[in-house]
Amino acid sequence: MTSRKPVTIRDIASLAGVSPGTVSRVMNGKPGVGADTRARIAELIAEHGFRGDSNARQLSKGRSDSMGIVFPLQVSEVVIHPVYPELLGAISDPAQRAGYDVSLFTTTAAEQVEHIADAFKRRRVDGLILPAAGGDDPLIQRVVAEGVPTVLIGHRQQGPRMSWVDCSHDDAIFEVTTRHLARGARRLVLLNGPKRISAYQLRSDGFWRAAGSASAAFEERELEMSYSSGLKVGAELVEEGLPDAVICCADSTAAGVLEQLTKAGVTVPDRVEVSGFDDTDYASHSSPALTSVRMPLRETGEAAVRLLLDMIDDPALEPEPRLFPTTVMRRASTT
Repeated sequence: MTSRKPVTIRDIASLAGVSPGTVSRVMNGKPGVGADTRARIAELIAEHGFRGDSNARQLSKGRSDSMGIVFPLQVSEVVIHPVYPELLGAISDPAQRAGYDVSLFTTTAAEQVEHIADAFKRRRVDGLILPAAGGDDPLIQRVVAEGVPTVLIGHRQQGPRMSWVDCSHDDAIFEVTTRHLARGARRLVLLNGPKRISAYQLRSDGFWRAAGSASAAFEERELEMSYSSGLKVGAELVEEGLPDAVICCADSTAAGVLEQLTKAGVTVPDRVEVSGFDDTDYASHSSPALTSVRMPLRETGEAAVRLLLDMIDDPALEPEPRLFPTTVMRRASTT
């Protein structure tokens, strides 16, 4: 008579159609699992007599039930950023529903990298979410070396215990640019942020992809994404000769450009079309109302938390990255 192979946590997860991490949360009485899913898992556990093994039980040991969010800015900059406060809430809310505290770290200077790595070693955090990381970010290199469960937002790098969540920056700018071209624009200027940040590189890619088959003049300028930068470059464009379309990779920059065009008596969109990115409150209240790209921040934050929890619960898991579409909000600043 052959003995039956013991049921594993992966077997229960497969039967329930969930991740092993979800089964672990049910077994350990943690929140963050729907009532129907919890009942289905409990029924399967009872049916198969699953009690877990030493490896499964180890998943619940040595935990802080806390995750870290690392912004590459000072706290004061995070607070006034047009996107980060909303993204922070989009991460914190599902994390807390799952029974996790959230620790906020700011800047990725060398001394802070050591502090964050030490927090993981001492189990003050079980994993990290990194918004706006870049390919040369020393923290990414360190967490890879330390094996810290990590989810990147806005930077598409996959690795051991590392995954990413992003939105279609390139497709958004491609769509905006091709719409300008379809309305007759023959000189287009992209005002972009520093391309060491992946999101800005992707936006550049979308712009030049649209330029590929078009008989028009294309120009890209790299600058800090801010209202003051928009004022400066807006004045330069007025003095140099106006393009047909100005595509700004942040609403704050578009605000400065619009102000300078208004001061110069330039009508928008009749003479120049202007678009932004981020779809902040300013976009719908400016005069004229600003066409802008809306990012799915709530979905991004929730997906990042889910990926991180699954990696924390199952060290062997290879999580799938997530890519969300953006939405171009068409308003009066473009015809």
